[in-house]
Amino acid sequence: MQLAGTAPVSRRDSLWEDCRNSLGIARLLVQERRPEALLATACRVAVESACRAALEQRGTVYDGDLEGALGRLGAPVELGSGHGVRGAERLAEAEKAVAWMADRLRREAPERTWGF
Repeated sequence: MQLAGTAPVSRRDSLWEDCRNSLGIARLLVQERRPEALLATACRVAVESACRAALEQRGTVYDGDLEGALGRLGAPVELGSGHGVRGAERLAEAEKAVAWMADRLRREAPERTWGF
């Protein structure tokens, strides 16, 4: 949906906004000590959305394989896995992965801010 008088939002920017929203949800879940399954989902969606935004920037299709997509982007192997960590540590891992992709996007698309 586009508001009158505003520029259309690109798919890449929409995915980045999904990432930011998911990280915000994850932060609230940690603060409120909510179930780990909810936090895991919010963190996974944040990392996946950031990854998809980075792939969209380079014109590459996301095939549903997060680890493979991170590899195609040249991400460090340990980035974004979140395996074996819980709570605030899981959130920190997700934020680390998103930060890596934000840094990549800043270099490729400096006209936009890539805050999260």
